[in-house]
Amino acid sequence: MVRASVQQPYPASMRAALTLRAERAELSRLVLFATEFAERGQLPAEELSRLLLILDELFSNVVRHGYDGAAANGTIEVALSVARGRLGVEILDDGRPFDPLTAPSPDLDLPAPERQPGGLGIHFVRELVDEARYVRRGKRNRLTLSRRIAGTRKLE
Repeated sequence: MVRASVQQPYPASMRAALTLRAERAELSRLVLFATEFAERGQLPAEELSRLLLILDELFSNVVRHGYDGAAANGTIEVALSVARGRLGVEILDDGRPFDPLTAPSPDLDLPAPERQPGGLGIHFVRELVDEARYVRRGKRNRLTLSRRIAGTRKLE
């Protein structure tokens, strides 16, 4: 039996994209872009908070680790979408190859001072999404993430 999901206050479908320089200073533009997208799409405040955490972590990692001192020449494209009760995030960059989905998870059973540095942000991103895919095509990384928007029900 197929049941329709609960009527949602946000649009059934929308998409927006932004191209940024691979520079830390561009983070403020990314935050504004995501905030305006969430407002236009009438997403719940908790979704915006999750989205900002995801974008900050991934954007910062690409800027910090994706380039060999030539970040000013690099670009990062971010596309956001809402469709059928799901929030989509796509990040494309021309930095060095890196699949964050294969990065080892931190050992959270160890006390913080005993843990190896790094990996906690990517761990949080993985926990905040329902689906994630990575592919390297040519000289570009493409990370595609999706999560059910809080307060929606799955189609059964």
